[in-house]
Amino acid sequence: MAYSPVRTVLALVAVAGLAAGCQPAEKESDGAAAPSATAAPTPTVDVAANSKQVCDTTLALVKEHFVGMADDAIAAIDKPVSAKEQGVKVRAHYTALAEGLRAEAPRALDPQVRAAVENLAGAIEKRLTGAQATKVEAPDLDPTLKALDAACGR
Repeated sequence: MAYSPVRTVLALVAVAGLAAGCQPAEKESDGAAAPSATAAPTPTVDVAANSKQVCDTTLALVKEHFVGMADDAIAAIDKPVSAKEQGVKVRAHYTALAEGLRAEAPRALDPQVRAAVENLAGAIEKRLTGAQATKVEAPDLDPTLKALDAACGR
């Protein structure tokens, strides 16, 4: 099948929509008083702050590489590239994303967040070993992206 930049852009818009849904929701205050300056932080607060940081970093990685693939596809509309060259670019984005996720996962203190980040990295690595390694469309990643959203409370 011939490389179709328009189809690829449409697929990326769908994936970007999923990633945009990954935005952390503002948490409502439960009315609890702020801790005093002398109160020691609880482990839950530290884990929550760590989880937010890991989730924000992970979301930034996902966006960076999916937006990069979209940018590449849009650029190919004006300046077409071979399917092989486009595949190399896609593979590079997925590889960098998996590596970034693998580096971030150990920083997560919450085992659910860590597992979700590791599972997404694993799904991308699995994708890179198969026939879909150079394809932008990635419905096979949707379940792991949704699981990451859930673990991050999005």
